[in-house]
Amino acid sequence: MRLSILLVIVLSQMLFAQKNSDPIKFDSTFVRARIIKFNLLSPIAQTFSGAYENVLSPETSLQISIFINAYGFGVTPEYRYYLSETPAPRGIYIAPFLRYQEIDGYESTFGGGLVIGKQQIFKNKISIDAFFGPSYNTFVVDEVFAFGLRAGITIGFIINSKR
Repeated sequence: MRLSILLVIVLSQMLFAQKNSDPIKFDSTFVRARIIKFNLLSPIAQTFSGAYENVLSPETSLQISIFINAYGFGVTPEYRYYLSETPAPRGIYIAPFLRYQEIDGYESTFGGGLVIGKQQIFKNKISIDAFFGPSYNTFVVDEVFAFGLRAGITIGFIINSKR
């Protein structure tokens, strides 16, 4: 539990400690947006899942996701690289990620993977982000390894953008 709290603190500091820039317009050039997101597929798994994305440059962003369910919680930091001609946070991206989970308060897993996705921005206020990709986890206590799939569709709200 202490490790997970430390991980959340360190990762949140990384997200907020980035240098401010002075972008111009959202429609055609880079804007340093910050987006709060909620995964629309997580209720299927009886889970709450949310994310915070912080755009760093026209091509990159950092996102940290959390999920909470009846069995435990998890934290997933990811680094997004946007491949589209439009500046981040719009378009197609690839994102390597790490994941830490605690299950039933005593068993923890650590893993990672890679997702590919596409994010659209509507009216400079709302994002819709769809992603999927393979994941790999190891259960620390039992030394069990598991492959899986990470997928989601999020709706987000731009909470701050430096213009």
